[in-house]
Amino acid sequence: MKKLYAITAILLCILIAPASPQAKKPGKEMIQIPKGCFQMGTTETHLYFDHEQNDRERPVHKVCLDSFYIDKYEASQKQFKKISGRNPSKLFNDDWPADHVRFQDAEEFCSLQGKRLPTEAEWEYAARAGSKAENPFGKKINDHVWHATNSVRTPQPVGSKEPNAWGVHDMLGSVWEWVSDWYSPSYYENSPRKNPKGPKDRRSHHVIRGGSWADDESLVRVSSRHPGMADATESFLVGVRCARSIK
Repeated sequence: MKKLYAITAILLCILIAPASPQAKKPGKEMIQIPKGCFQMGTTETHLYFDHEQNDRERPVHKVCLDSFYIDKYEASQKQFKKISGRNPSKLFNDDWPADHVRFQDAEEFCSLQGKRLPTEAEWEYAARAGSKAENPFGKKINDHVWHATNSVRTPQPVGSKEPNAWGVHDMLGSVWEWVSDWYSPSYYENSPRKNPKGPKDRRSHHVIRGGSWADDESLVRVSSRHPGMADATESFLVGVRCARSIK
C-alpha cells in the first residue's frame, strides 16, 4: 500500500509541475528542416524564358543554416481564402495552389499564422533535401513535379505528387513561390555563409523560386531564381509557402 501511495505521489508531482520552456510547436502541416550546410547555386548553363543566361545562379557558394520549419504544402486556394479572406487566383479550384499572389499578400498570409516567408537560402536547402543535383528526382521527376510537359497546361491539386526526401511537396513546379529576399542578380558573389537573408538595401523585386506547371522542365530546377514582378500579369503563377524559425 505504501508503494502505491508513493507511485501516486510521483505521478501527481509530474502532472502539476510547471512545463519546461520549449520551442513553439508548428502544426502538423509543417516539416522541420535540419540545420546544415550545402552548396547553393549551379555550375550548369541554362537559358531563362527571357533568353537570359542563368549567371544569376552563380557562383556556387557554401551556405550554412540553422534548423527551421517549412510548410509541407504550398497554400491551396481554400487555405489562402480561409486565412486571408480572399482568393487572388484566376483559375478557380479549392484544391489548386493559390496563384496571382502578390508579395505583400504572401507576407500577410504567413504573418496571420505566426509564420514568415522562407529566405532564399532556406527555400533552396529545403528543395534540395540533401541532394547536390539541380533535379533531385532524376528520371523520376514526373513522380514529384508538375511542369509543362505533364500538367496538361492546367493547375493540379496541391500535394498530388510525391514529396521530396524531407517530406515536402511541390517545391519544384506547380507554382512559383515567394521568398523574403530582395532580388539581386549578383548577390551570390558576396552572400554571407551563415543564414544569408539577401541584399540589405531595398531593390525593385523580391525573389521567386521553383518554376510552375506552365514552365519547361529546364526551368524547374532547385537553383532557378527569378525576380517576381509587382504587376500580377507578369508573375501570375506565383503562390506562397511559409516558414517558421525555431526559437
